Amino acid sequence: MNGVINKLLEVFKGMRSELESVGWFPGDAESTKWWGGAESPDEVVITAILVQQTRWDAVHAALNRLRQMGLNRLESVANTDPGYLAEVIKGVNYRFTKAMRLVRLARNITMIGGLEALRRRPDVREFLLGQEGIGKETADSIMLFALNMLSIPISQYMKRVINRILGTELGDGYETWKGFLEELLPRDLYVYKLVHASIVTIGKKYCLLDNPLCNECPLREVCLYAKNRELPSIQQRHN
Repeated sequence: MNGVINKLLEVFKGMRSELESVGWFPGDAESTKWWGGAESPDEVVITAILVQQTRWDAVHAALNRLRQMGLNRLESVANTDPGYLAEVIKGVNYRFTKAMRLVRLARNITMIGGLEALRRRPDVREFLLGQEGIGKETADSIMLFALNMLSIPISQYMKRVINRILGTELGDGYETWKGFLEELLPRDLYVYKLVHASIVTIGKKYCLLDNPLCNECPLREVCLYAKNRELPSIQQRHN
């Protein structure tokens, strides 16, 4: 299993330009720019809420307006009327609900002393999961990309891609998947971020739910699903 993981990491490290083309920006392990070019931990938290069931291009447009209005900091959001915030994030799905949730979240984080204070708490994940609109994947994304804590987010892309690569059948349980991957991966911040970004990218571009593009996938040489599948040539598929 370790050999497969090492091969995966080699492939992922060679995907930098592809990751950047879809909004992931690998760099220093602690950089917030990994997360869609976010310029601060506050922006990671804000966009982690906005991107739920929303395309990243709409989120980036909203973030640019938030920056212009000085609302890209949690302290500023905490002091903002939700109705006004909803107008600023126009284009984001469920903007009124998200505006209310963002203001509440910003106030709760500000009340405990900000993100650095949150990071020092022993119950970081429980605190985040106690906030309205934050589920496990969003909580783990905030922990990994905003707080630089080793907590791997489990997306549907992660489950599908890993299932196909390794031939695993772990079911759909979030915590089962999280425990499995955190046991499997090196305890390294750069690796966690690289794996998440690469798997999401591959899941969106190649490892589709129906008719996956195995011939074009960077993982085809290490993927059990691809090896066991009768693969038409790229030329045949495009004719």
